[in-house]
Amino acid sequence: MPAIGETEWREHAALVGEVTLAWNHTVHQLLRIFCHLTGLEDPLASAIFFSHKSDAAQRGMVKIVAQVVGLTQDDLVKLTKLLKRLEEVSSNRNLAAHTIFGVTMFDPETNLWGPKVVPALMGQDKRLEPDFAAQFRRAERTLKTIYDDLEYWLIHTPFPPRAWGAPPFPKAFEANLAAAIAGAEAEMAPPLDTSIDDRLADPSV
Repeated sequence: MPAIGETEWREHAALVGEVTLAWNHTVHQLLRIFCHLTGLEDPLASAIFFSHKSDAAQRGMVKIVAQVVGLTQDDLVKLTKLLKRLEEVSSNRNLAAHTIFGVTMFDPETNLWGPKVVPALMGQDKRLEPDFAAQFRRAERTLKTIYDDLEYWLIHTPFPPRAWGAPPFPKAFEANLAAAIAGAEAEMAPPLDTSIDDRLADPSV
């Protein structure tokens, strides 16, 4: 049997985890966009991208790179708007990740007894709403939408011109594509006719 307040605490922890995972997925999308814009691949791309320790600095770097690589104005505007949306939801992600919470046995707002997750310190951040669970759920849904929109941008945005004349595909992807093509060609190839070899090997024929 769970201890008093354990169920409520686990539900809150799961919600915070969902927000955090949704945020991390968008960060990965930004790394992919950085690779898309620059033509770099891991480990060099990750080394450069994560050398900026703050999320804001990473978004700023992607924005600056996007401005100088020769994107069309339409593609640049769309990406800039996506980065702005991510910036706007970042405060709610930070609240979920960094606010100190605890479990109380009495809710002074409703004057009811029973376990409830509440901020452990009063006035930690005025941006935290009274119904912070709903606030965090909205943040998670928003992050998932931004993730999908970043994916759409990646799929529909051509690679910028490469000044060094390199192929548009990263080497790893190019190798995987070549292997997939070779495998498909092997499956489509007609089977070899070995009947002649069998007849030659059989002295009774």
